[in-house]
Amino acid sequence: MAGKAFKVLWFNEYSGIRITYRDVSLVTDPCEVQASIIGPINYVLISHEHPDHLDVRLVGELSKYSPLVLADTESSARLKKYIQRERLRVMRPGDSYRDSKVTISAYKSVHPAVSPVTYLIEYSDGAKIFHASDSLVSGEHSLIGKMDVDLAFIPIGIAPGASPKSGSEMVHVIQPKVAVPVHGTRFNDFKSLVESREPRTRVQILPRDIETQVEV
Repeated sequence: MAGKAFKVLWFNEYSGIRITYRDVSLVTDPCEVQASIIGPINYVLISHEHPDHLDVRLVGELSKYSPLVLADTESSARLKKYIQRERLRVMRPGDSYRDSKVTISAYKSVHPAVSPVTYLIEYSDGAKIFHASDSLVSGEHSLIGKMDVDLAFIPIGIAPGASPKSGSEMVHVIQPKVAVPVHGTRFNDFKSLVESREPRTRVQILPRDIETQVEV
């Protein structure tokens, strides 16, 4: 399918991203932002419990929009006092949530947290997004490389082991059409590495705090 257009807002230096595609809006790992900036959303995805990825107070505030919250085991345990049971889904590697709009699947995350995950989001029309949070690449991610991913958010720094080089290795495994570097600042280094190794993947560098259209 051609002509996909995603509206993307990256609002911190980590992996906090609001993604709107057609009539579906979701946010990943929200922190260091006001709930009003995120606005109405359908889903909140939490990858792990570290404070640059999980802000319990903020997720609680976002509950006024009645989103479904999907979170790793440890984050779910911390959120259950603040989120209605029917609005909270525990996600472990291998778990999937499906409704008429999306299928959201959890994959392994290589990161020193209690129970971290990465996410694959598949929309009803076949569009696919991979959100790596701050994970390094794992063997399990090779499965995603067979799924014709449209857009991938790739960590390039800050987290242990993460760098432009490790990010380019993830792109090599995931094979997305478009790769967006997050969780770091060395964007041009990442872009150069990807372009030299994976010329079929386009790198798009996002401005901070400005909603940007990413076309695939």
